[in-house]
Amino acid sequence: TSPDAVLIGHDLKGLFKSLIGRGKHIKNRVFDTKIAAYLLNPDLREYDFDKMYYLEFKETPSEDPVKESAYLWKLKEHLWEKIKSANLIKIFEDIEMPLIKVLAEMELNGIKIKTVILKKLLVSTNKELAKLESKIYKLAGASFNINSPSQLGEILFSKLQIKGRVRRTGGGAMSTAAPELEKLRDEHPIIDLILQYRELQKLKTTYIEPFPLLVDKSDGRLHTTYNQTGTSTGRLASQDPNLQNIPIRTELGQEFRKAFIAEKGCRLLSLDYSQIELRIVAHIAQDEKMIEAFRNGEDIHTRTAAEIFEVVPEKVTREMRRQAKVLNFGIIYGMGPVGFARAAGVDRQRAREFITKYLDDFSGVARYMEKTKEEARHDGFVETLFGRRRHLLDIYSTIPQVQAQAERMAINHPIQGTAADLMKMTMIRAYDFIHKNLKEGEAKMLLQVHDELVCEVKEEFVAPIASELKKIMESVYHLDVPLIVDVKYGNNWQEIEP
Repeated sequence: TSPDAVLIGHDLKGLFKSLIGRGKHIKNRVFDTKIAAYLLNPDLREYDFDKMYYLEFKETPSEDPVKESAYLWKLKEHLWEKIKSANLIKIFEDIEMPLIKVLAEMELNGIKIKTVILKKLLVSTNKELAKLESKIYKLAGASFNINSPSQLGEILFSKLQIKGRVRRTGGGAMSTAAPELEKLRDEHPIIDLILQYRELQKLKTTYIEPFPLLVDKSDGRLHTTYNQTGTSTGRLASQDPNLQNIPIRTELGQEFRKAFIAEKGCRLLSLDYSQIELRIVAHIAQDEKMIEAFRNGEDIHTRTAAEIFEVVPEKVTREMRRQAKVLNFGIIYGMGPVGFARAAGVDRQRAREFITKYLDDFSGVARYMEKTKEEARHDGFVETLFGRRRHLLDIYSTIPQVQAQAERMAINHPIQGTAADLMKMTMIRAYDFIHKNLKEGEAKMLLQVHDELVCEVKEEFVAPIASELKKIMESVYHLDVPLIVDVKYGNNWQEIEP
């Protein structure tokens, strides 16, 4: 096609992958109706063509292949008008469309996996699970199927008579879901063991067992699939396998990350935005104390603790800092006194005092929260810095819990969504830098997980390429506080050094 032609399609990434795989790079502008539909309705589960067509025109396109392009064109024109009137042109043309080829290439690149590590992990996980199992049976005074909610409920609530306020399921039984069990942690030592067991079991069945089967036999690499329409906030989702959920905190999660290795003669390079969401909060909320802390390069959690406990930063203990950290992140996710009490390990009265004190000290954040809720009520939606919208019709609900949930989403979307936008902009710039300035094979983008970008770089070019990519990421957009990127590299994803 001529370079001026616009390439129109529904879910174009597959086409890009097959062309890039054959060494062809598309330079044309593109219009993907799937992603246009997603930007306009980011809360849907599915975006298949027939469903989107029906949603817009209340009719189903016929099976006639001759008419297919006419249906596609009609949907494209219709969605384009909607994108213009919702002020989504910038997000669509500057972020989402250029990202398609970036994701296609990353999926093709994949990441090298050392499967022996996974085999060893499976053995040690099974041993660990067996140990936990026998400890649980001993405390329960009987053996039972720990993975069965009804059997577990029977043991906890009937046999052991554990008391506590937990939700009931649709069938009227006491719930044994993780958040409910969390509430009972202090009631009996068995709860902690069950939560550990579940965490391990999940890691085993979600990652350690299926992983070796997902590795491509021809290149020894794992090729995840990035879903550009998978979250309401604009963050990328990954599937088969989902790399966004690998636990980092646990020892097992860290062992697991050692299986992600660099190709011979290369290093894995990790570029990770430091506390990007809190920096966005400082900027959007125009909170003077937060802005000052970030500009001075202070540790934001220590600064928060110093404000709340009214001590000088030098007098902040690890425990104070931990509680301040729970608050810093909790507030932007709409955590209330009950959630904070549980997460920080304080009683509810103390939790209320903490939150009140926080909102007094960080008055910009308090103002932002109130203003955002009001705007959501007024407009029915909220936006990121770049105009990515999320509609929140539940904000008009007469059910208090439903309304409160919508208010939490209203506060969180501009923050999490802006972080997502910045990360996508960064990926596009990094892609352009690699393609314009480097020779084939000197650097590849492999993974994007949360606020981190993982690349594979030829050993001898690690330093200059790392410094260029760091510069790109830190200058992608000018906030009122500096964007800071932590750079690490090494032979595998776990053992990487600054």
